[in-house]
Amino acid sequence: MFNYLYLTVVQSLIIVTEARSTKGAAVFGLRLFLFFLTLLVLCSPSFSAQATQAPEASPLRLIPLDSVGQPVVWCYHGQVPDTRLVVVDKSRQRLMVLRYLGKLALEFEYPCASGEKQGPKNSALDEKTPEGIYFVTKRFKDNKITVFGDRALHLNYPNPQDKVQGRNGDGIYIHGTNRDYKPRSSNGCLVMANHDLALVEPLVNEQFTPVIVVERLALPSPALQAAACEYLRTVNLDSLSQTSAHQPNGLELLRPTTAKRELSGLAAKFEQLGSGVKVQNKGLALFGSGSQWVLLAAQEMEGPGNKKVLLTRRFYLSGQEPAVFKLVQSQWVLPDLAHARLLASWATQKTAALTPAAPKPISKKAAVPDQVETIKQMLAAWTSAWQNKQLDQYMGFYARDFRGSGKNRRQWQKHKSYLNRTYKKITVRLEDVKIRVSGKRAQVSFVQHYSSDWHSDLGLKHLQLVFRDGRWLIRSETWRKMLSPRPGPRRDS
Repeated sequence: MFNYLYLTVVQSLIIVTEARSTKGAAVFGLRLFLFFLTLLVLCSPSFSAQATQAPEASPLRLIPLDSVGQPVVWCYHGQVPDTRLVVVDKSRQRLMVLRYLGKLALEFEYPCASGEKQGPKNSALDEKTPEGIYFVTKRFKDNKITVFGDRALHLNYPNPQDKVQGRNGDGIYIHGTNRDYKPRSSNGCLVMANHDLALVEPLVNEQFTPVIVVERLALPSPALQAAACEYLRTVNLDSLSQTSAHQPNGLELLRPTTAKRELSGLAAKFEQLGSGVKVQNKGLALFGSGSQWVLLAAQEMEGPGNKKVLLTRRFYLSGQEPAVFKLVQSQWVLPDLAHARLLASWATQKTAALTPAAPKPISKKAAVPDQVETIKQMLAAWTSAWQNKQLDQYMGFYARDFRGSGKNRRQWQKHKSYLNRTYKKITVRLEDVKIRVSGKRAQVSFVQHYSSDWHSDLGLKHLQLVFRDGRWLIRSETWRKMLSPRPGPRRDS
């Protein structure tokens, strides 16, 4: 803006100088016209808006209350790590970064592309974008721009509410791209321009910044907003923690680890934390969209030796309003596995003296049917993770010393990761399953029907299982082809 004013002043001096010369009369008229044209442009509102950089956050202007839309509710209490929330309006194909500073304000707004098909995501490969309240679990960055841009944020779809409703699938990201994109053009992810995502990505806090996706955004009614804030002000977290939930406690790590098999056991131990551990609530937040609600609690826990752990508790709730909330699942969100183990050790010390006497051992003959049923459930979960290309869950069924097809566990994971990227769809069906249990080892065989968008095959698979850390894990795996239902390129399954 200063440069333009400077040029205008210089131009005016030239006009005055040329006006003194008769020969410069014609030039004078032209210069005078340009002078007033420059002043007109500089004073226009549109030019001022273009010359202004990084405008301050403006008050939020959303769809009127009387229009059709999904109200998004927010409320904060105490000191929280962040007061931002990301909201995606699929009908407008816009991603907004909102911030609460006494009142909700629109900080940034950018275009984005959601799934090709409308409606909430229900299953893998349905080309729909999920609708609900999600959090970032992983960040990916690259030194080059690919079809996924140079960075991506992985969202925790399906969240606990989605799982209760039977929704499945995985691999939902907010990412950039090296291609031109149109509205509603993705397979289910949220796609943005690379430079826009580069501004949004640093603002997202994994612990406290929700990504709320709705078909059409609207403001909540004053009564619903007031009820939510009153619930947050009066909620008793101890009582809420002891409420019967649809799903057991979960554990999320900000720095993910491959040791998934530990997480469920650690989360179970957290239920045993008692009065020996001091808990201080720093701040609370509540977000709602339709029947999905999430309550966040920023906490500091102090245990033996004055050691402290900073963490976030997430309470996934269901219900149209606070008066009818039901607990779906509570989660512990911790920085890493080391902090999770430290917190679990406090529970162990507290409950060591309260451990009941071990029950009488059950005869081996009586134990076999129970173990067979457990293994059947394990096979069902393993097959589901395989078909849905949920690599972390899938690899959680393999022992550390696994060997199969000449590969160790690390090589097997790399191989499966490649296949997940290659195939759009994987279908696995087990038939004629035979299970033989011997102590902490088991042998499993079955006929495996496998198909993908590349090929189909039929074979006999043998699994060697070991019982470790309270669960059955695959230690070795072999497969022998029986026949080929249809010809096609051969790829390992």
